[in-house]
Amino acid sequence: MNNILLSLLSTPLISFIPKTLAYIDPGTGSILLQALVATVVGAAVAVKLFWHRILKFLGIRKSANSDPSGKEGDGKQ
Repeated sequence: MNNILLSLLSTPLISFIPKTLAYIDPGTGSILLQALVATVVGAAVAVKLFWHRILKFLGIRKSANSDPSGKEGDGKQ
C-alpha cells in the first residue's frame, strides 16, 4: 500500500525535472586518460619493486636464506 502511494505521489515530481544537457570538455578526457596511464604505470612500478616477494609468496622462488641441504648454519665448514 505504501509503495503504491509513494509511486503515485512521486510520479508528478519526476515530470518537472528539466532536461539536462551534459558536456564533457577535452580537458576532462585528458585528465581521465592521464589517471588511467598513471594507474597502469604505478602498478607496473609496484610489481617491479616487489617482484621477488611476489615470487616467494607464490612459491615459485625460495628465500635466499634457506639452505637446500637442510643443514643449519652459514654453509661454511
